[in-house]
Amino acid sequence: MNLVEDSKFLTEGWSYDEGHVYPDATSCRIIHTILKMTRSRNVLEIGFNYGHSAFTFLNVDKNVKYHSVDIGHHEYTLVNSNKLEEMYPDRFVFSHMSSHDLEPRTLDLYDMVFVDGDHSIEGMSKDLNLCNESRVEYILFDDYVRSLSMDDRVESPNPKRLIHHYLSKPDFPYKKVHEFAYPSSDRINHMVLLKREDL
Repeated sequence: MNLVEDSKFLTEGWSYDEGHVYPDATSCRIIHTILKMTRSRNVLEIGFNYGHSAFTFLNVDKNVKYHSVDIGHHEYTLVNSNKLEEMYPDRFVFSHMSSHDLEPRTLDLYDMVFVDGDHSIEGMSKDLNLCNESRVEYILFDDYVRSLSMDDRVESPNPKRLIHHYLSKPDFPYKKVHEFAYPSSDRINHMVLLKREDL
């Protein structure tokens, strides 16, 4: 199985190709490790975009059920989510909506929430608060460390600083389990796994 080749249908035909997970052996090994560590079988993803993360999760573990939520600003998001629903009818569901409209109780079915949506401070905070209120056991947070490009502004949001702020709060009972560096299409990216301690 060559997921790099198999995933090309997600970006072919689109003129805009922003950064996304590159599903090579390293990324697949990391996703496998995360699923094994968390024993997750039901994953909620906030932020589908092209669908590379969803595609990788679904192929790394054939027992995983994956639900993606995305506001659908880009045409390719809706097109690719339809393709994945056709490819994995029993394991993939897409909801065209903002994660900010999710109720905490709707997260009860999930072992882990993969946060990769609105990257503003307000958006990331809302998603972290949602996870906390729902008492989900694991949070996998993408773009934890972002390499700056010449186009990035000085005031660009700092996800790592925000996560550390949340981890210092007494009403956010999560701890950092592990940070993972993986290849994406435009740089080495980082995600961090958090585990709830009061369950």
